[in-house]
Amino acid sequence: MSGIEIEARTAEESEIMRKKELVSTHALLLEVSHHLIENENMPAERMDTYHEAINVLGMTIEGEFKRTRTPPVSL
Repeated sequence: MSGIEIEARTAEESEIMRKKELVSTHALLLEVSHHLIENENMPAERMDTYHEAINVLGMTIEGEFKRTRTPPVSL
Protein backbone atom coordinates (compact mmCIF):
# COMPACT_ATOMS: atom_id res chain seq x y z
CA MET A 1 0.00 0.00 0.00
CA SER A 2 1.43 3.39 -0.92
CA GLY A 3 0.92 6.65 0.92
CA ILE A 4 0.46 7.25 4.60
CA GLU A 5 -1.09 4.57 6.75
CA ILE A 6 -3.28 5.81 9.56
CA GLU A 7 -3.18 3.73 12.69
CA ALA A 8 -6.58 3.07 14.21
CA ARG A 9 -6.89 4.06 17.84
CA THR A 10 -9.31 3.02 20.49
CA ALA A 11 -11.42 5.68 22.19
CA GLU A 12 -9.25 5.32 25.30
CA GLU A 13 -6.03 5.85 23.31
CA SER A 14 -7.53 8.92 21.63
CA GLU A 15 -8.53 10.38 24.99
CA ILE A 16 -5.00 9.84 26.32
CA MET A 17 -3.57 11.60 23.25
CA ARG A 18 -5.94 14.55 23.74
CA LYS A 19 -4.93 14.89 27.37
CA LYS A 20 -1.25 14.80 26.39
CA GLU A 21 -1.89 17.54 23.83
CA LEU A 22 -3.61 19.71 26.45
CA VAL A 23 -0.74 19.19 28.88
CA SER A 24 1.81 20.05 26.17
CA THR A 25 -0.03 23.25 25.28
CA HIS A 26 -0.30 24.25 28.93
CA ALA A 27 3.41 23.55 29.49
CA LEU A 28 4.35 25.75 26.52
CA LEU A 29 2.18 28.61 27.77
CA LEU A 30 3.68 28.33 31.25
CA GLU A 31 7.19 28.39 29.79
CA VAL A 32 6.38 31.60 27.89
CA SER A 33 4.80 33.19 30.96
CA HIS A 34 7.81 32.31 33.13
CA HIS A 35 10.06 33.91 30.54
CA LEU A 36 7.95 37.06 30.61
CA ILE A 37 8.03 37.19 34.42
CA GLU A 38 11.76 36.53 34.71
CA ASN A 39 13.09 38.43 31.69
CA GLU A 40 10.49 40.99 30.65
CA ASN A 41 9.37 42.27 34.06
CA MET A 42 5.80 41.03 33.78
CA PRO A 43 4.16 41.03 37.24
CA ALA A 44 3.52 37.48 38.43
CA GLU A 45 0.02 38.55 39.54
CA ARG A 46 -0.99 38.70 35.90
CA MET A 47 -0.86 34.91 35.90
CA ASP A 48 -3.85 34.73 38.25
CA THR A 49 -6.16 35.38 35.31
CA TYR A 50 -4.29 32.79 33.23
CA HIS A 51 -4.82 30.10 35.86
CA GLU A 52 -8.55 30.81 35.95
CA ALA A 53 -8.79 30.90 32.17
CA ILE A 54 -6.82 27.68 31.63
CA ASN A 55 -9.20 25.81 33.93
CA VAL A 56 -12.24 27.04 32.02
CA LEU A 57 -10.59 26.42 28.65
CA GLY A 58 -9.47 22.93 29.61
CA MET A 59 -12.92 21.92 30.80
CA THR A 60 -14.52 23.36 27.65
CA ILE A 61 -12.11 21.62 25.29
CA GLU A 62 -12.41 18.31 27.10
CA GLY A 63 -16.18 18.55 26.97
CA GLU A 64 -16.07 19.17 23.23
CA PHE A 65 -13.71 16.25 22.67
CA LYS A 66 -16.11 13.98 24.50
CA ARG A 67 -19.14 15.38 22.68
CA THR A 68 -17.73 15.28 19.14
CA ARG A 69 -15.17 12.47 19.38
CA THR A 70 -12.90 14.66 17.23
CA PRO A 71 -9.59 12.98 16.41
CA PRO A 72 -6.56 14.43 18.25
CA VAL A 73 -4.55 17.16 16.56
CA SER A 74 -0.79 16.74 16.21
CA LEU A 75 1.23 19.72 17.42
